Amino acid sequence: MRSLNSIERPLFRFASTVTSFEEEQRELLDGRLKLVFLLGFAISLAVHFFYASVVELTPQVSTPLNQRIGLIYDLYLISMGVATALVFVRRWSLRYLLAIDYTTMSFVVLLSLFIAVVFDGNEIPAFGISLILFIHAAFIPVPIASQFGLAATATLGLPAIAAICYALIPGVQEYWATSAAEDRGTFETFLLEGTFQIAILAVVSVLITKALYHLRRSLHKAKRLGNYLIKGELGKGGMGQVYIAEHALICRPAAVKVMEAEPGEGPASLARFEREVRLSATLTHPNTIMIYDYGRGGRDTFYYAMEYLEGLDLQQLVERFGPVSPERTAFILAQACGSLAEAHSSGIVHRDVKPSNIFLTSRGGIYDFVKVLDFGLAKQIESKDAGGLTQTGMLFGTPRYLSPETVSGSEKVDGRGDLYCLGAVGYWMMTGKPPFDAGTCVDVIIDHVKTTPKRPSEVTELPIPAELEDIVLRCLEKKPEVRFQTALELESALKSVPFAEPWTRKKAAEWWELHLPESSRQPVGSASFEEPSGKPEIPVP
Repeated sequence: MRSLNSIERPLFRFASTVTSFEEEQRELLDGRLKLVFLLGFAISLAVHFFYASVVELTPQVSTPLNQRIGLIYDLYLISMGVATALVFVRRWSLRYLLAIDYTTMSFVVLLSLFIAVVFDGNEIPAFGISLILFIHAAFIPVPIASQFGLAATATLGLPAIAAICYALIPGVQEYWATSAAEDRGTFETFLLEGTFQIAILAVVSVLITKALYHLRRSLHKAKRLGNYLIKGELGKGGMGQVYIAEHALICRPAAVKVMEAEPGEGPASLARFEREVRLSATLTHPNTIMIYDYGRGGRDTFYYAMEYLEGLDLQQLVERFGPVSPERTAFILAQACGSLAEAHSSGIVHRDVKPSNIFLTSRGGIYDFVKVLDFGLAKQIESKDAGGLTQTGMLFGTPRYLSPETVSGSEKVDGRGDLYCLGAVGYWMMTGKPPFDAGTCVDVIIDHVKTTPKRPSEVTELPIPAELEDIVLRCLEKKPEVRFQTALELESALKSVPFAEPWTRKKAAEWWELHLPESSRQPVGSASFEEPSGKPEIPVP
């Protein structure tokens, strides 16, 4: 099994995370049209002054329109100016934006063809038409039907304009009669060759649009899981990713965890994911991270959305700021006990209590507020519907924080196993070291079963009250029956430890203001998968 855990508006509004693919297309199209039309207007203006002051336009075909050739070229400038004004004047719907786009681009294409037929004679405007079609296909995010309409206009426009001009404009027939006499080709040859070339360009442009349109739709689907719109990645590591998301309707931020089954394990793994998340979603204690929603995001993908937190976990706390004072340790562990007490009373065992799964944040002005994370390995004790969904022979957890009964594969792993792990977390907090830190994962696992840990006061120079030290060591007893029997019993013991200066809400607020001002706080998941200093915590497969 592989777990995948762990905006000011510019002048041109490019697509952002929005509620639907159509709205996303509208935003992107709006921004792109503004950019293209504004650049087109600027280029047309530059061309106008260039031809007016530097180059004298000399048509190959002699017609009554020759005297107005400059005005006809200025139609490019006029069309781009009108289109630019339209897209900037108000917020149009997707339908109207597509209409403005098609009308403007078709006019430019037809004008180019008209100039080619009436003034340039047998010069097929393949380069100019290809430039228009390909830029439009690659840069303007329109549906396939819109690009097909523009491509059809370009392909059919040449024979239609050529036939009309040949019949109605004096001088065109004369030009082609002279051209045929001088062996420069016939009018029919010009039409066939020109239409064929433009048709090829048109087909290629439609294929480009088709590929890009489907790519945009696929990317949009990839950014959405159920009712949640993915806005970015929060964290990444050996175990996977966690994303920041937003509910599409109520705009509530959330962290989305995605889990993907290994090939061949799809149905069984997804069923196990779903069962475990359903268990987590039943928990309502304020110190337990809240599950908002869950579902399947693909064939072998499962996700769940949880509340978005900012702060740091205990792994980061100790690595960044060193060992935690005993009074603060007791304050934090007691809150974690509240979360575990509710889970245990519901018959749910966390099975992966470790520093990186205990997160410190602020709630309603209360600092050092604990959130117990990732009940993703949770198991319901004596569950009647869990049969067959948990693989036999699997060892769940992290080697540094495993209870002896978990290592031995006992079927009677209950809440007391979580209390063992919580004792190991307390040991880590006060000393900066786990209870056992042997050379290999196997050695660490063996130590959990056979070795008595040193007293925390022997590992650190910080003074630790004997009462708190005894509580942590009792949690680390090998036999479950010797430990605290419930999380509430452990919570009561932690709260009864006499401290000369207990940890208070005021002290917590002062510490956060000094060390973690609001601008520097990280969201949950942003570093949850970084390996700690020293030996890495490797989940046992």
